[in-house]
Amino acid sequence: MEKYILKRRSFIKSSALTATGLMIGFSLNPKNSLASNNKSKNEIGIWIRISSDESITLIVPSSEMGQGVHTSLSMILAEELAADWEKIKAETAPANSDYSNPKASAPGQNTVGSMSVKGFWEPLRKAGASAQLMLKMSAAQKWAVPVEECLAKSGHIYHLNSNQKFSFGELAEEAAKLDIPDDPPLKNSKDYTLVGMPIKRLDIPSKTNGSAQFGIDVRLPEMMFATIRQSPVFGGEVLSYDEDAALNLRGVKKIIRIPNGIAVVADNTWRAEKGIKALNVKFKGGKTIGLESKNIRLEMLKALDKEGKTKIENNKVLDLEYEVPFLAHATLEPMNCTAHVTENFCKVWVPTQSQGGALDTAKEITGFDDEDIHIHTTFLGGGFGRRAENDFVKQSLIIAKELGKPVQLTWMREEDMQHDFYRHASISRFQIGLGKDGLPSSWNNQLVSPSILKRYFAPLSWFDIDPMSTEGADELPYAIKDFDFKYSIIDPGVPVGWWNSVGSSYNAFFTESALDEAAHLAQQDPLDYRMQLLAGKPRFQNVLEKVAKLSQWGRALPKGHGMGVSIHKTRGSISGAVIEVSTDPSGTLTLKKAWIAIDCGKVVNPDTVRAQMEGGFNMGLSACLREEITFINGRVEQSNFNDYPIMRLQSGPEISVEIIESGFEIGGVGELGPPLAAPALANAIFSSTGKRLRTLPLSKNGIKIS
Repeated sequence: MEKYILKRRSFIKSSALTATGLMIGFSLNPKNSLASNNKSKNEIGIWIRISSDESITLIVPSSEMGQGVHTSLSMILAEELAADWEKIKAETAPANSDYSNPKASAPGQNTVGSMSVKGFWEPLRKAGASAQLMLKMSAAQKWAVPVEECLAKSGHIYHLNSNQKFSFGELAEEAAKLDIPDDPPLKNSKDYTLVGMPIKRLDIPSKTNGSAQFGIDVRLPEMMFATIRQSPVFGGEVLSYDEDAALNLRGVKKIIRIPNGIAVVADNTWRAEKGIKALNVKFKGGKTIGLESKNIRLEMLKALDKEGKTKIENNKVLDLEYEVPFLAHATLEPMNCTAHVTENFCKVWVPTQSQGGALDTAKEITGFDDEDIHIHTTFLGGGFGRRAENDFVKQSLIIAKELGKPVQLTWMREEDMQHDFYRHASISRFQIGLGKDGLPSSWNNQLVSPSILKRYFAPLSWFDIDPMSTEGADELPYAIKDFDFKYSIIDPGVPVGWWNSVGSSYNAFFTESALDEAAHLAQQDPLDYRMQLLAGKPRFQNVLEKVAKLSQWGRALPKGHGMGVSIHKTRGSISGAVIEVSTDPSGTLTLKKAWIAIDCGKVVNPDTVRAQMEGGFNMGLSACLREEITFINGRVEQSNFNDYPIMRLQSGPEISVEIIESGFEIGGVGELGPPLAAPALANAIFSSTGKRLRTLPLSKNGIKIS
């Protein structure tokens, strides 16, 4: 077990920030000792606050973007603390290096990669257990009894040999004076009363009564409002604009240049948008001038041809090619950020997945030290990786610095759609040879796409390496002796970034569709085919068995109905899905029902696991049905939901989720749903119609959705 150090020094410095009570902080860096003098002045660690009013607050290190992390992390804390759940509150942490996830693949304080519960499971257990022991020690001192005679339960410390008890709030102030235990005893899982239970989420009441604060809800005294226009050609510059036309409009206050574009500041967002239209901005140049979607496709095909196909001598050989488009994140809350920059301080209110990145951006723009910058994280109206970027934060800070007043920058939907960091397009080729038993004896796969990581470490592209883009294809769970994988990077100049489940979002479609084709060529049942190839992989087989049982796989289906299956491992978890569809004589597709099984190891809150699997699967369905970003003359064609349609709830299937509590190490959940959707659906359409669809979105293949 990793060692997480609870810190008294940070507590002393931060105690003035709270009401009288007990605070516990800890460092996630094992090298940081209590005597270290190398930490920043505003270091506050990750804090538990136990106040004399009996409230218990967890300063949550992760952003709440609908995944339920406020609740799940608070459950871990409350379990070890033996707190009264009804007294638990949650706040999102400010920016500070001590909030960095110790297990995240991306360094720094961020919420990415489905790592919140996985990364903070042990640290929060230790923090809760330490706080509980300190409360027991305080009670033992008051009663003059051994600490072993004290029991913590439901927000109270009881004396086992009498009827005496203290509430946590009554003990908090005295407990705060004690030394923080180095190695407190942790609860046995068999004694859990919260972890593993379907606990109602802490954030739901405020989101339903309207009191929750998302980024666009922030309001400050004297606040101004801004919106922007950026070059529609990536990398272009402002050529001209009509400043007088904008400033003559009611409410428009100022025109401010930003990198790659221009901003209009007004006394409300609507007037700022009217001002930006009147500004009539013209742009010039750009690195993608003349770029067309067909050219990107030709570049990918050229790269694949350079990799070369593998010649296979088997009697039964598959030669396949699959293709997926660029995708937008299309978060329902568009990019926005509120900032206030003065000569003495910088404050930022932002729906972000990257507090560390926002802090670094603020330091770059203002020149301030950490202690003069405060990052306030609001709720996120959708993240999916887009809010791990800080382009909109930088723009807000530039505007605020020049304005000298609080300003809220809001991107219009068109700006949001046409200036994303897109899920990149990709093409994948397979040459698969089948042995006498019908199973793959050779598997050769060539993949090409733009690179996400190239932006951060250019040398990777020299060697065609990007593990984010190849995940789910470069290594398979199936027993195939002759396995070969090649990958090439292209760079058409389109900005790309993390999209929900990253490379798995398309590689699962490629590999699980190709495997399905192999099963049908071998004239074998697709689910049984997978079971054979997963021999010796009981976790995978258990997932398939569970989803087969849920869906009653193999049952007789009505005419026009079909079922498809998929399975995938990512973020340390394994999930599988079956979907049933029907097609009528007109070719209209109806998504009937989907069954999902997931093995994510230990489970904190089964309700949030089910919700994330349902939401993720629906997002994956939406992406593969109609969503696509295309380019004409270097510009994104799509501008809003009229030409980038997302799936409506009434079009989605009924979804049933079964959780397999295997007891393995905690795995991620948030990115397990999207990879399953496209292959399961494409395989089901083949089962229903006999037509194999290898290009997304499916609407390009003439599929009509009911």
